Amino acid sequence: MRSVNWNMTVSFTVFLFCAVHSGIAQPNSYDLAITHSNVFNSRTGKVTAGQTILVKAGTIELVTASPGKYTAAKTIDASGRLVTPGFIDTHIHLTDVFGDYNKAPARISPDSISYYRKNLSDTYLPYGVTTVMIMGEPEAWLPVTIGWMKNPVPDCPDIYTVGGALISKESRKPYLNHITVSSPGEASKKVIEYYGMGIRHIKLYWCLRRPEFEAAFKTADSLGMRAYGHIDQNIMFMDTTLTIGLRNYEHIMTLDNSVIHFAQDGPAFNNQLKPVYGNRPVSFPVVRMEMWRFMQEHKRAALDSLIDKVAKNKTSFSTTIHLFAAAFGLSYFSETRDTSLTVVELARCKENFNIFMRYAKKMYDKGIQLRIGTDCPYGGKALLSELLLLHEHGFATASILQIASLNGARALGLDKRYGVIEKGKRANLLIWEKSPFMNYRNFLSSKTIIKDGVVLQ
Repeated sequence: MRSVNWNMTVSFTVFLFCAVHSGIAQPNSYDLAITHSNVFNSRTGKVTAGQTILVKAGTIELVTASPGKYTAAKTIDASGRLVTPGFIDTHIHLTDVFGDYNKAPARISPDSISYYRKNLSDTYLPYGVTTVMIMGEPEAWLPVTIGWMKNPVPDCPDIYTVGGALISKESRKPYLNHITVSSPGEASKKVIEYYGMGIRHIKLYWCLRRPEFEAAFKTADSLGMRAYGHIDQNIMFMDTTLTIGLRNYEHIMTLDNSVIHFAQDGPAFNNQLKPVYGNRPVSFPVVRMEMWRFMQEHKRAALDSLIDKVAKNKTSFSTTIHLFAAAFGLSYFSETRDTSLTVVELARCKENFNIFMRYAKKMYDKGIQLRIGTDCPYGGKALLSELLLLHEHGFATASILQIASLNGARALGLDKRYGVIEKGKRANLLIWEKSPFMNYRNFLSSKTIIKDGVVLQ
């Protein structure tokens, strides 16, 4: 018996010696430690000072003021700087990044994959965007983008996709990002096909009519997939889609087409436009912001009622505000101002944008979950522009950081993985040189980008 015990003791001692001296990771050994950090809690909106964040294998293992004894392969002394989760853009299109509808490639050839992935990374990651959702892309690109989705890398944002945005059959040729489903059966079949490919989100575009819409939504819901609706142009209305069960919507501005019914309101709306802009065609941003003035002046009760209804149903909306601000010279990082506008017209458009943003703030205050969705080229720059614009229209810094992180993760059903700095989440982090809590212009501050626990800059 003594011999057996002695042998066991010797074996255990040898094991411990080898474990300590052979490089086997110990429980208190980490890949990255960020010390003396002011950690933003995106659940509460509070900042806690003096925290240490410990990361192993790309995952946050511990956030604490008292880490005890540990070792780390790399340590960053944050020196009291703010640390937040990486940003999430819930609405991008690769056709914007890789060209446009006319210049985008028909397919992504194998010898170009690394080039395009770097293109995507350069557009988003340097600005703190660590996760993106492709809200519609050409099906020919799916083998590549699904490969990216299933094989994330530290030097590129994590990528998710809806596949092609679903539309009903039309007379015109569909855009590259759209997929036509000609019947409810086809709609269900397409959703099931996407599910089999590993896609867990779908987009229902405004051209999708009710029979196909219901079939696609119900099939997706039965499979545990998330559905996102761009409800517009009086084809479907938010009242109807709420009844069907849709809870995630694209673009705050689309409320206008569920309040203004052009069959009855069209003449009055045109009478509003003509005295200001004459009979010439005006741009999409001009028209959409004029619609918000029209609703405030003529359909305020209907707009307030719809906002109350979508708030009661716990919906989320992507923001997409930079595009409109840019047209009127109100944004950052943009040279796309509508130069056809006179001084008087431009002043009116700026007033209209302010009306729109007051209602965006009202939606947020009523509990509607806003999330960043830029839907434009130069998406990383546009996201920073949106953060600044939100602050300029009454949003608090903590709310803006929540909108840019946790709200997006929740709407995408990915909040178990992203959106908050806590144990078990991916180590996608931003260390700010200057805190936006001190000055909102510091949203433009330099940041150390950490993706999957890897320090990039």
